Amino acid sequence: METVKDRLLRYLRAEGISNSKFARDMGVSVAYIGAMRKSMPETKVAKLMEVYPDLNRDWLLYGEGEMRRQTSREQNSTQWASNDYEGYVVPLLPVEAFAGTLQEWSEGVRLQDCRRVMSPIKGADIAIDVNGDSMEPNIHNGSRIFIKKINDAAFIPWGNPIVIDTQNGVLVKVIQPSKDGDEVVEAHSYNEKYPPMKITKSSILGLYRVLATVNTSRLI
Repeated sequence: METVKDRLLRYLRAEGISNSKFARDMGVSVAYIGAMRKSMPETKVAKLMEVYPDLNRDWLLYGEGEMRRQTSREQNSTQWASNDYEGYVVPLLPVEAFAGTLQEWSEGVRLQDCRRVMSPIKGADIAIDVNGDSMEPNIHNGSRIFIKKINDAAFIPWGNPIVIDTQNGVLVKVIQPSKDGDEVVEAHSYNEKYPPMKITKSSILGLYRVLATVNTSRLI
């Protein structure tokens, strides 16, 4: 029989939340989940609901209903989509674009399994959340960015913020040509305390233009 621990792990995997991020969010040690038996104290459950408000408490504790509870905003999004606003509803990729160092991300994500969110602008393909301060003050830590895939691999919009999907992870940077040749690009931060990063073009899986940035604290 599936336990609370099992369902919590399933939710974290579905959201792309690592054990270390869970520990930071909850203020616990990285070993907390591993040390769980079957359930968790009510105080921790209450904290969990604050940190992850879309997690369905009844599903977590009793296995009843859906994993995620539908918020009023998502209900409005569904209503708007039914009224010819389909172009503004996009999947929220459960991966953070690191505005700092590269993030390891080896598990594939199917867009049809992602939660849907409203985009403030038409034309975006997906949404993704940003973690890190290297793009401050232009893109804040915790922001949600709405992006569109660049289909022409030969066209790189130099000097603009780009989400770069690489073999080693996902990050958001301003990219510039490199003095090391055409097969290398430099990823720059707005925050000057972060040095440029060199990325080989062969390791790049995809490039995405940033169409809009939203401070997620204003969505609550």
